[in-house]
Amino acid sequence: MDLRRKLLIIVGVTLVCTLVAFYAITHGIVLGAFVSLEEKNTQQNMNRFMNLLTEDLSSLDTMVRAWAPRDDTYTFLKDGNLQYIEKNFGPETFTSGRLNFMVFLNTSGAIYYAKAFDLGSNQEEPLPADVAEMITGNQVLRAFTQTNSSMSGFLLLSDGPVMVASAPITTKNYDGVSRGTLIVGRFLDASEIQRIGQLTNQQVAIYRRSEPGSPADVREAQVELDGNRSIFIQPDSPSTIAGYAQIEDLYATPILIIKTQIPREIYAQGQATLNYFTLSYIVLVLIFAFVFLYLLDSSILSPISRLSTDVKRIGMTRDLSARLSVGKEENEVSVLQENINKTLAALEKAQGRLQKSEAKNRALLSAVPDLLCQVKREGIHEEFNPTTAAELGGMALRELLGEDVGEIEETFEVIPQGESSPEEDGTADDGISPVFIFEYTVGGKGSVRYYEMRLVVSGKDEVLAIARDITDRKQAEEELERYRARLEELVGARTQELQRTNEQLRQEIFQRKLIEGQKREAYEQIEKNIEQFAILGDHIRNPLAVIVGLADLSEGATSEKILEQAKMIDGIIDQLDRGWIESEKVREFLHRYYSNDKENGK
Repeated sequence: MDLRRKLLIIVGVTLVCTLVAFYAITHGIVLGAFVSLEEKNTQQNMNRFMNLLTEDLSSLDTMVRAWAPRDDTYTFLKDGNLQYIEKNFGPETFTSGRLNFMVFLNTSGAIYYAKAFDLGSNQEEPLPADVAEMITGNQVLRAFTQTNSSMSGFLLLSDGPVMVASAPITTKNYDGVSRGTLIVGRFLDASEIQRIGQLTNQQVAIYRRSEPGSPADVREAQVELDGNRSIFIQPDSPSTIAGYAQIEDLYATPILIIKTQIPREIYAQGQATLNYFTLSYIVLVLIFAFVFLYLLDSSILSPISRLSTDVKRIGMTRDLSARLSVGKEENEVSVLQENINKTLAALEKAQGRLQKSEAKNRALLSAVPDLLCQVKREGIHEEFNPTTAAELGGMALRELLGEDVGEIEETFEVIPQGESSPEEDGTADDGISPVFIFEYTVGGKGSVRYYEMRLVVSGKDEVLAIARDITDRKQAEEELERYRARLEELVGARTQELQRTNEQLRQEIFQRKLIEGQKREAYEQIEKNIEQFAILGDHIRNPLAVIVGLADLSEGATSEKILEQAKMIDGIIDQLDRGWIESEKVREFLHRYYSNDKENGK
């Protein structure tokens, strides 16, 4: 595959990957932003609908708070005057306030007066039974802690949901005792839902919670709304998006699910924008790729192709004097052409130097005193100096001619130099060819000549052989071996003599240590005797003093005899003291002499 095709593939793959990455990024960012904007718009519309529904409920609460605390309403609950009804609650009151019914309850919770109205036909109708049952049976609608309070909310009947509002009936100043409750209501039917939906420009549907026939999306939304979500939004179809919310009754229990639908205009606009942006990007990328490939081919690929053709031509002709034509414009290709021309010039000079070197090597081969020859695997057959060969190793050459290199190792003792082993290309791992040395002898008239043959790997299945006369070296080695043996004999004799001297020295050291031990024991015994001799006089004088004291106490010849003997004993003790002094001098002399000997012996 040529370079031009490779570049086309690389550029094509790069552009496709870039396009895919661009589409993925823009689809995730741009279209994601439109989807977020669409959800935000749907939530706003859902909030608008819920706010309108809350406003409707607030309007009922405002109405009931306006009619319940009035004096005429308060009087009506007492006298039942129907003129109050005809004056205040005619058809225009129901149509303007969009009321479906109003009910007056007495204090016991029974219906005092009720009136229902069909907003579709603008006709009065009887109060529905389920409405009457709901009003009379619901104590929350009439459970007020203050007379100025009110209550409003949603209730679910069998026919559908209804919005109701109630307030206690009192005087206008809220100072009278409540005489009952005023309740007004509006059915949250399809027409009411449609009216509110038209105000918000969206389709609205209402569903009861957990209704068996509810659509699957409504059941899914119910699960999401039960998870503490006030509004749930999801695409309803490719062209519409839906929002869901719950309505709670007076007991704060969810009873209804409101579903609103609006067209996905924002999402459609996002898709159109993304498609236009992607198409524009593809066109720009294709234009860029075409211009890039054209410039690349004209400025790089074509000059490289011509350069490759010229180099191939020079390689086929092996004409190192040929040169490439260098372009006028200075760029990487022209620099490469100049470098190739410089390389060709250097190769041309190197070829000339190589030819001269070969001639010098041939002359050196003829002049060198050693035998030099090339050894092929099939035997010696080229490049050796025959004159030297006749003098050095002629016999070895006769034995080596025509022999295989493997057989040479079997014939002679081969001494490998170093630890590297030859590879298949004739070199070791470190790039240096190993050297093999083997020795042989040639017998002559009355003498033997020693020769050394060195084999150096010079190529595949080829070695360089060098032979030289080593007779003088061998004779010197033999003489050196004789001197070495004589030296070993002298060293052995001297070693035995030193061993005997060392043994005598060890014996003298042992005897000296023994004498020193005896001297130390004698000195210690003398010290003990002198110490006992020193205290002996005191031990004798003490009892002698007692005896003299007792003799002085008694008179007579016996006492005198005792005193006489005591004086003799005291004289003997004085002699002992003088002897102790002499002994102390002897001990000091021994101590000084023994201490010096001991220090010298350490």
